[in-house]
Amino acid sequence: MENRLANAPTERLLSGLVSDFEELVQQQFVLFKTEMKQEVREARQAMIPALAGAGILAIGALLFGFTLVYLLNALANWPLWVCFAVVTAVCGIAGGITFAVGLQRLRQLTPVADETVEELKENVRWLTK
Repeated sequence: MENRLANAPTERLLSGLVSDFEELVQQQFVLFKTEMKQEVREARQAMIPALAGAGILAIGALLFGFTLVYLLNALANWPLWVCFAVVTAVCGIAGGITFAVGLQRLRQLTPVADETVEELKENVRWLTK
């Protein structure tokens, strides 16, 4: 009976530590979720003008391609279909290289909120020591 009474403060202390840790982890998950929502909101706001600009740029690129075709036709005096084939091939190669570079950069992104994850790892390290 005496041993049980002596362990009571220790049990309460450990119970309090565990409940505090659980509350801390829950708060960090809420913070993580909030940070992710903010990131998505900012990305969405940035995408609207970026997509509008991309559309306008695509129209300009298409018209520039026609300009190059007719310029090549006038300078080289090749048949129009050959000029279209040359400009299409050059654009295809340049676009493929650019696309590959973009994919490589996308693979290197880490979309997770780094600060929250590091804090969570630190808390787990602290608890396990």
